Amino acid sequence: MTEDIWVKGYVYSVDVAEEPLGKYRGQILIKSHRYSGRTFEPPVVIETPACFKREHAAEIEARALARELIDSGNLEDRLRTAPAEAVPPQTAH
Repeated sequence: MTEDIWVKGYVYSVDVAEEPLGKYRGQILIKSHRYSGRTFEPPVVIETPACFKREHAAEIEARALARELIDSGNLEDRLRTAPAEAVPPQTAH
């Protein structure tokens, strides 16, 4: 996993996951948005659509996708549709 990357207030890192048959898929782990004060715990994971034969290629693809999503404003749409964590039910005492 890479060190934290900061772009336009978003804090994220990039990782690579091994797929079946020895292929690799890039992953973007969105951790927070500093300007709005939002923190995502656990991080929101966005996978690249393509798999690659080499880890480095998957990492490059994930970095490029992260930047594309941030610059286009589409990352915010993805974060809005991310499943919310389940809130435990409150019990009355």
